[in-house]
Amino acid sequence: MKISFSLRAFVVYFLILGTLLWFTLDNAIERLNDGMRQSAESVMVDMANMMATLIENDLRAANAGAIPVVTLESLFSGVKQRSLQAQIYQVTKTEVDTDVYVTDHNGIIIYDSSGEHLGEDFSRWRDVSLTLEGEYGARTSYRDQSATEPEDEKVMVIAAPIRADQDIVGVVSVMKSINSLEGHLLTESNQLMRYAVLLLVAALVIGYLLSVWFTASLQKLSDYADTMAAGRPARAPGFLDQRFRQLANSLTHMREQLDGKEYVENYIHSLTHELKTPITSIRGAVELLNENMPEADRAKFIGNINTSNRRMARLVDKMLSLAKLEGLTELVDPSEFDLKPTLDRLLLERDPQIQKRDLRVSAPDDSSLVLFGDKLLISQAAANLLDNAIDFSVDGGEIVIRVEVDDHWQRISVRNQGEAIPEFALQRMYERFFSLPRPHGDDQDGSEKSTGLGLSFVQEIMKLHQGSVRVINVEDGVHAELRWPRQLDD
Repeated sequence: MKISFSLRAFVVYFLILGTLLWFTLDNAIERLNDGMRQSAESVMVDMANMMATLIENDLRAANAGAIPVVTLESLFSGVKQRSLQAQIYQVTKTEVDTDVYVTDHNGIIIYDSSGEHLGEDFSRWRDVSLTLEGEYGARTSYRDQSATEPEDEKVMVIAAPIRADQDIVGVVSVMKSINSLEGHLLTESNQLMRYAVLLLVAALVIGYLLSVWFTASLQKLSDYADTMAAGRPARAPGFLDQRFRQLANSLTHMREQLDGKEYVENYIHSLTHELKTPITSIRGAVELLNENMPEADRAKFIGNINTSNRRMARLVDKMLSLAKLEGLTELVDPSEFDLKPTLDRLLLERDPQIQKRDLRVSAPDDSSLVLFGDKLLISQAAANLLDNAIDFSVDGGEIVIRVEVDDHWQRISVRNQGEAIPEFALQRMYERFFSLPRPHGDDQDGSEKSTGLGLSFVQEIMKLHQGSVRVINVEDGVHAELRWPRQLDD
């Protein structure tokens, strides 16, 4: 299955954005964890030093060698019995989860608020050993050394020295469970996750819209290029982004340059080919006129020269009209017009031919035939279809002209009675200079020989009107139709 460019771009964008957000979120949570521990440690340092000061005051008051812990015992025994309902943002605190233990100058615990380690030797723990040496003592470790799995409880321990006459005689350590800190961390992490998800969704929506816009812009340029390649009139698409506008303008300029070069080459070849016959005829007649011949023959050859000259003039005029038409990319000023007077005029101009051939013409008898488009061009196209119908009709045949208008389309059709168009010719009807012998349209001297540009001219008119021309065989003749929309796209 072929994956579209927009989908691939969107997937790459999603992977890059998702990866960046994940790394950013992971780093933010890690920094949040570090910041929370640092804040807790700062508070615990203050608390440890306050406890040490309290014990030092009791020690001076007792004037004894042993470190007094009665005050601490009384304090924590009361604190443990307190019932709390402290709503700290999204976390409710219901108990005091801070413990304190005191060691003597040998690191032996003489008081433990939790009652778990009384009498144990903590002289090797960092908080005790460093503090006894006069340094800052702190540690993070498992609460229970027999439970050291990653999910087991850990504690932060901050120590402060107990001094007597500037000598360190003991250590007081404040211990707090990390689980209580992680409750706040989890709440904040969840909030960050929600923000990250919302940001990711918003970024994906924006990315998707940008992807659709970018793909749609490329599609517009692609359609524009395809339309130009097919030789159909096309207006350069408009873009808000300057770079796309420049690209569209570059395509237009390239089309104009290529079309101009190909146009000139094709016309030169076509015109040279079509002019070769009358030029050869004129040259031969002139050479013969230089010889002595009867006046009747001389008049005949002079007539041939005039006939060839008129044919070349009509061919050049038709080529110029077609070139002018093909140079347009859109109609200059389309408007509503009444085809009825024009149709009456066309029939009146061709009445001698119609009478001579004993043709019957059936035309709309409406008083008004309102159409939308370029009046002159539509009239020329209709005239061309009418001329073809007359030239290829059988004597005494019928020509039926119809004009139809509905909510969406406009149609002009001309149907005659005559021979069917050969199958090979149906595929080449709209080629320049292609024509079939006209049973009644060509004089014997060739003065009225078709230029082969009529249907090419009609086809260009219909392209400008965003419509089409169709010529098909029917039961007893040929049906030709012009079809274009009621509303032309800008």
